[in-house]
Amino acid sequence: MADDPQNTPGNGPEDKPEGEPGTAPGSEPTGEAGKGAKGDQADAVKTAETARAAAEKRASEAETEASRLRRSNAATRGTDLDAMREEIRAEFTQQLVRAELRAAAAGKLRDPADALALLDVSALSGSGGDIDAAAVAAAVDQLVKDKPYLAADSSAPAPAWGDVGAGQRESADEPEPATPLDRLRRAYSA
Repeated sequence: MADDPQNTPGNGPEDKPEGEPGTAPGSEPTGEAGKGAKGDQADAVKTAETARAAAEKRASEAETEASRLRRSNAATRGTDLDAMREEIRAEFTQQLVRAELRAAAAGKLRDPADALALLDVSALSGSGGDIDAAAVAAAVDQLVKDKPYLAADSSAPAPAWGDVGAGQRESADEPEPATPLDRLRRAYSA
């Protein structure tokens, strides 16, 4: 059977090179980086392990930083809330004082906004955020004494609105104006 093509060298099972089953001849694993199948797998595993260790380290550091920040915020939160409450309370008190000042100046000054512009609003609030109504009235009275030209003129009558052509007329003999412009002329000429 020497002429049998099945028995030629390299075709039989006895001529198969030694190594792992299923590996091709010439691709023998060496275990070195970049050479052979086992070396590539080892490099990939090593890279994955390194990346995982780095990610775990970053996660641990982030958790530590987050817990530190939580403790820091918890320590300062109480004083920040108290400061914010005090600021809101002071602002609300200032609004109340301004409203009280406008009410007190309404009958005494021509323009109550003058009292807001010329008086120190912060000096009129009492201790603890209370409004001192007597101090507000005294401040408006002192403003009227210091600047009498701001005082309301109580002897002058209220300004008249005038006739704008509405309502019943004195004489029914007058004809109705032809245009709205004539109506306005008649109203302002009276």
